[in-house]
Amino acid sequence: MKKTLHFLFGLTIVLQGLAFNANAAFGAFADVPASHRYVQDINSLQENGVVSDADFQPDAKITRGDFVMWLLRNAGFKDENYKPRTKQKFIDVKKTGNPYYSYIYKLVDLGVPVTKGVKNPLLFNPNGTITRKEALDWIFNINGIPVPRIFEEAQFQATDVNTKSDFAPLINKAIALGLLSPGKVKPNAKLTRGEVAHYLKLGKNATPQLTVTIMPSMDSGMVRNSKYDIMIAAWNRIMSTYLRKDSLNQNNVIYGAIDGMVKELGDKHSDFERPGDNALLDSLSGEVEGIGAVLQMKDEQVVIISPIVGSPAEAAGLLSNDVITAVDGTDVKGLKLSEVAGRIRGTKGTQVKVTIKRGDKTLNFTITRDIVKIASVTSKRTADNVLVINLNDFGAHTTDELKKIVDEVNKNKPSGIILDMRNNPGGFLNTAVEIGGFFIKSGNKVVSIKYPDHEETENSAGNADFEGIKLVVVVNGGSASAAEILAGALQDYGLAKIIGEKTYGKGTVQELSDFSDGSTLKITVAEWLTPKGHSIEKNGITPDIEVKMTDEDRAAKRDPQLDRALEEVKK
Repeated sequence: MKKTLHFLFGLTIVLQGLAFNANAAFGAFADVPASHRYVQDINSLQENGVVSDADFQPDAKITRGDFVMWLLRNAGFKDENYKPRTKQKFIDVKKTGNPYYSYIYKLVDLGVPVTKGVKNPLLFNPNGTITRKEALDWIFNINGIPVPRIFEEAQFQATDVNTKSDFAPLINKAIALGLLSPGKVKPNAKLTRGEVAHYLKLGKNATPQLTVTIMPSMDSGMVRNSKYDIMIAAWNRIMSTYLRKDSLNQNNVIYGAIDGMVKELGDKHSDFERPGDNALLDSLSGEVEGIGAVLQMKDEQVVIISPIVGSPAEAAGLLSNDVITAVDGTDVKGLKLSEVAGRIRGTKGTQVKVTIKRGDKTLNFTITRDIVKIASVTSKRTADNVLVINLNDFGAHTTDELKKIVDEVNKNKPSGIILDMRNNPGGFLNTAVEIGGFFIKSGNKVVSIKYPDHEETENSAGNADFEGIKLVVVVNGGSASAAEILAGALQDYGLAKIIGEKTYGKGTVQELSDFSDGSTLKITVAEWLTPKGHSIEKNGITPDIEVKMTDEDRAAKRDPQLDRALEEVKK
């Protein structure tokens, strides 16, 4: 899950090395000056091997053919000997002599609706231009970014798009992710090459720790286990000799086999969903009606990582590490995470009965579903000028919201800062890195991502705006994922005292493959390590000062964790 990677380059303009470069006035291309608004995005395409021409022509309109080629190269697709599976044929896209042939048909094979709204579905028009709305649609498809059809129309921020138009949800999502700015979005404008570079970088980085995998074809040299032939033989035997073969749903048999493979991994974070079961994608959108709780499989049980701040789940009294045992009176033992989540979700205003196990107690909660709106960052000052920042998630706009607090701090420096990340379930990896930049000096490691065959690092690109102000961080068992990354980095560098309870221990990276039939596969591909190499998975972050929050404290509306943080920050 690489949606996890948002607007890192938007935090600061990196000028390292330019003073010693004879070509300091330009980027990687001779016709792209360093002052161009998209120079970093354009250079990124060049560095990743997406484009390699001598000139880039950043302000020229991009052709549809170039757009598709860049889009798929940016996603990791290589066109060598690609054999299309689709029956769709374009009379203006011939195999011989057409550099776009493999890319265009691969796009179709991936299920991207390239003929939606066109007058002649037999023409692709590779030399024509592409509109903003069309490009965004394809980018979201390739990167597996969900676009909920239901959204808050009263809060729609595009002034030149009707909320009832068929592409309004797309525009709404693009604004939410920062690909478009509120106001006039010009959905039918023809895109320039520079704009496309910008969108490709943002789009690839906008899937919460998730990315689409473009799967290899069977003839691409993929290693095959010797038992693979046995699986095929078993399939053939079932389909040819099974007593009730005529009543079999072959698709469900295949999906069942995939379910079995994923279950055999023994990994609580890996999952497979059949078409129409959208819990994986919906859980990332932040726009699904329900109770507002983040769930995870743990020891074959569905556990609440954290209730979202301000949600019906929090108001009802659900806590992190509560184990869900039944929904509406029906036992959920043996069900997948997505199945349990599907039973809990529902339309705003309806009720759901959730039975949980908390220690030795079994408790029942009747909760009214609602549309959960997350205030990513809130803050307040105490009477003695301590700034308490509540960081509730790591979303698309968290960095911008925290920048406003930086402006406030510059005008009125607090005596200390308390960063409260209790019940913060995480979010985008790139946002965690950006937020780290407010505390950690530029160039210093925020997190390492350890893959089976290599390791990558994400470094701060910030200005350490809060440097010199005493910092205390508050966490609990509902602090997970990106929240643990930030807490771990601050602890490793000795920049903050960590107070509260041990965090959840979600330290692995998942990758989402969104297949053309609507099925999705989520598998663990890497793990996160703190700057000093500590593993977060299962271990979590152990606080420097442990302070428990009891049921009695909650009932009496006491907050011993925050009280201790205030005491510590004043020392």
